[in-house]
Amino acid sequence: MKKNSNLNISLTALSGVAILSFILFYLVVLTGIKLPSGEDDIRNLNIPLGSNLSQVADSLVSIGVVHSKREVSTAGKMLGAEKLIKAGRYKIKPGARLYEIFNMITSGAVEPIVVTIREGWNSRSIANELSEKLDIDVSRFLFLLSDSVFIAEIGLATHHLEGYLFPETYHFSYEMTEAAMIKWMVALFSEKIGEEERTQAREMNMTLNEVITLASIIEGEAVHDSERPLVSSVYHNRIKKNMRLQADPTIQFLLSDGPRRLTSKDLFIKSPYNTYRHSGLPPGPIGSPGLASIRAAFWPEKTDYIYFVAKGDGYHTFSETLEQHNEAKKRLRRLREEYDREKLESTR
Repeated sequence: MKKNSNLNISLTALSGVAILSFILFYLVVLTGIKLPSGEDDIRNLNIPLGSNLSQVADSLVSIGVVHSKREVSTAGKMLGAEKLIKAGRYKIKPGARLYEIFNMITSGAVEPIVVTIREGWNSRSIANELSEKLDIDVSRFLFLLSDSVFIAEIGLATHHLEGYLFPETYHFSYEMTEAAMIKWMVALFSEKIGEEERTQAREMNMTLNEVITLASIIEGEAVHDSERPLVSSVYHNRIKKNMRLQADPTIQFLLSDGPRRLTSKDLFIKSPYNTYRHSGLPPGPIGSPGLASIRAAFWPEKTDYIYFVAKGDGYHTFSETLEQHNEAKKRLRRLREEYDREKLESTR
């Protein structure tokens, strides 16, 4: 009789625990959410690689989705989500429940991060953009670009991946590694540049790296696609004549405070990338050229131009002789003086 009584007490106690657990589960998991359904803004939850339940709880509290860290930790343990959390960026909609959030972050329903790599950006600019959008390790990203083992793995005949990170709008995942992002951008480059371009490079007696280097300079010079083949023709003609390219973008590449208007002092910077001091192409690309500049480098316009200078409106004046070129430079100088004078007067 006494045993039965003890058994009943134990069963009652267990039932009470079960009921309390259900109530706790209901309160914490099903209703334990701070963001009301009427609120308009969607909250972004970032979960870096290697994050644990405690760190996820801190993040949910910091973005104002839940009342306390304990709620999240309790719900996560009840749902068995501790070892199932997947890194990524997630969008938390208004009115979401904790169990919905945990279902999202354990299933990996990540929100892609849209990153646009602009034509002409160098590797440092690309790394900074990725760091801002995806919080990547900039040092690691830049190191991989010159890592011979990594480059050999990709299969490109170059000592550096500058110029091969194809400019495009990408949809990256928050948990992607620096290596994965680089491979994705280089893969798109390889997709765009096929056997036709490689055959053309051989016919021009140039390596692929030399053509992409030239394309990166064209990208820095030309604003309008219609002028890219003309700019390309100038540089091809200069290379044939063994003239220095004297390309301003190669100087901009060397500046720590650029881009800006160049001074005469800038033209004397000691570097193999300084095409005012050294003949021929620089050692490698100075940025990531777009497809229009790449095609212009492979297929330049047939001209006798060996000079060009800006007009001040995004276009250029192309010349065959130094006399013509000097006249064009005088016109540009007058335009700049007029612009500087107007700018000065507007500040008075």
